Amino acid sequence: MTFLIHILIVLCVSLPHQLGYNLVFGKGKIFHFGPLGASLLAAYGVFLSLPFTHSYFLSFFIGWSLSLLLSALYAWLSLRLEPDGLGVMSIALHLGILSLILNTGNITRGSMGLPNIPRMADLDTQGQFVAVVIGVAIAWILLLWLLEHSAFGRRLAALSEHTWHAAAVGIDRARTHLVAFLILGTGAAITNTLFHQYIRLVHPSDFAFSYFIFMIMVTVAGKPGSVLGVTLSATLLTILREGLRFAPLSPDLLGPVRLILFGLILFVAVYWRRDSLFPQQRTV
Repeated sequence: MTFLIHILIVLCVSLPHQLGYNLVFGKGKIFHFGPLGASLLAAYGVFLSLPFTHSYFLSFFIGWSLSLLLSALYAWLSLRLEPDGLGVMSIALHLGILSLILNTGNITRGSMGLPNIPRMADLDTQGQFVAVVIGVAIAWILLLWLLEHSAFGRRLAALSEHTWHAAAVGIDRARTHLVAFLILGTGAAITNTLFHQYIRLVHPSDFAFSYFIFMIMVTVAGKPGSVLGVTLSATLLTILREGLRFAPLSPDLLGPVRLILFGLILFVAVYWRRDSLFPQQRTV
């Protein structure tokens, strides 16, 4: 039962960020490969400021603001760079922020991370924490599902098919991209505020590139752009990832086996979804 509750919590706290990324990468076909950069700023913004503000509300606002600022920068870059250039630049920003955190140990404690993260006053017990994260996940799924089927979702899908044709019918690319990236930044702030309260630790290893690969795998396997599909794939892949901890393998073998298995899943998912992930541009 404890393991099932753990999986439920991990799944629910990860969905805001995962579904936000699905909106940008899956629905919008924007080659944004640096979502963990916003996660870094959100997590460290919240939990570095918390000892000074003594208020989760103010600390969340600080971390959320930092996440939104970086997301707005990503949106600006998406308008001025080719897809491959945006991918490289977003990775560079993520790794640059991570390097900055690792090398400012006097502020961020570097590779030691931030231990003893306190929980919000109303989230002390496990039952309260589970109830809150389930409520947040359900609300976020509903919000993103409504956006997927809204005029905004149709505008984002049109831009992903052909930018010039979408502009010809009056779709504002800059505004649409900005809204999508800000939603992703908000999801990153929510996920990191809840997740690090759960494990009571903020550590740079939580933002390694392998976690981004897992986000891509969930999006591609669940049908890019589909809120319900990505929610289902996130559920199944989270169960698989956490369940591998109980595999009868030594720690030296578990890591390589996990990488090989997830790499194979990602390869098959990309091949299977290649038409929706890399759609043909419409011509006239």
